[in-house]
Amino acid sequence: MKSLILVMTLILFSTFQVFACDCECTGDCSFSSISNNSEFVALIKVISYDDYLDDEIMGYEGKMPYSMTVEIIKKYKGKETRNTIKIWGDNGAKCRPYISNFKIGEHYLIAPNLLRVYKLKGEKSIDYDFFSCNTDYLKVDIEKQKAYGEYTKIKTEIELKEFEEKLMI
Repeated sequence: MKSLILVMTLILFSTFQVFACDCECTGDCSFSSISNNSEFVALIKVISYDDYLDDEIMGYEGKMPYSMTVEIIKKYKGKETRNTIKIWGDNGAKCRPYISNFKIGEHYLIAPNLLRVYKLKGEKSIDYDFFSCNTDYLKVDIEKQKAYGEYTKIKTEIELKEFEEKLMI
């Protein structure tokens, strides 16, 4: 009987953990759709990692970055007035991408969410995050002036100029 209770508890616990970060996109979750419906869209450059997770993340060597500061190179949409903003990543249970996906010195098109309600230690309501179930950032090759990733369901790259022309403001 004790082993049955233990097994059921483990199943319940593991189901909860999977649910916490398991998501499925409903509708069009491509960058084109997300950025058109987002309050803030920008071209950014990653400046630094700022906060780090206390726990080790399996498969990642060293301290896992938990937040990053980015420089806004060009704002396409939104009321953000700062030159730099802070973006928070996943702690293992937040349905956010890990900050280690972003490399210092590299550029990205972003359509992040302003933190409003769910604030963890260190997070502020003026900071941002991404949602793992959406394509809310694309990697940019600044020399080629192209963004790469799921721009639409069938298009995986776009020139920055074309992106600017298509973005509904």
